[in-house]
Amino acid sequence: ADAIALGLADHFVTSDRLADLAVALETRLAADAIAEVATAPGASVLLQQRQWIDECYASNEASEIVARLEASPHAEAQRAALSILTKSPTAVSVALESLRRARALDTLEEVLDQEFRVSLRFTQGTELVEGVRAQVIDKDRAPHWSPPTLGDVRRPDIEAYFESLKDRELRLSSMSGAADRRIE
Repeated sequence: ADAIALGLADHFVTSDRLADLAVALETRLAADAIAEVATAPGASVLLQQRQWIDECYASNEASEIVARLEASPHAEAQRAALSILTKSPTAVSVALESLRRARALDTLEEVLDQEFRVSLRFTQGTELVEGVRAQVIDKDRAPHWSPPTLGDVRRPDIEAYFESLKDRELRLSSMSGAADRRIE
C-alpha cells in the first residue's frame, strides 16, 4: 500500500498469488495478467502518518530531525529517533544530504552516479569498517563512531562524500540518452 501511495508501484499482488501471476504472464499480456491477480492494497500507513513525518523531517540537519522526533507525541517518531541514534552519525548525516541533493537531480542516472560516489567514499572511510566490527566480527553491538554524535559531524566532512571521484566516476548520466529520461 505504501509503495503504491508513494508512486513506487502500480499494482498490489499478494504473495500467495505470485505463482498465479507468473503463469498468467506466460500466456497473456502483462496488463491482463496483472488485472487478473491484483487486489486493492488497503490504506497506506505512511500516508496516515504523513503529518508528523513531514513536521519532524522538515530540516536539513540530522540533529534537528532527531530532536523533533524525540519531542513528538507519536510513539513511531520516538522509535525512529532511537533507531537513528544507534547509527553512524556520519552515515545518517550523509544519507540525509544525499536525499536532499537527489531532489535537485533530473534523472535516475544522476541519482545513481551520486549514490555510487557516496558508497565508494564509505568503503574508503572508517565508519563501514567500525560497523562491521561491532555487528559481525566482535558482535559487541557497541560501535565507536567517529565523530560520536550527530552534533559533532562537520559540514565539510559531509560534503567530502559528494566530491568528484575524477576518473573513477560511474558516469551513467553522461551516457547517450540519459538526459532524455527525466525523473517525474
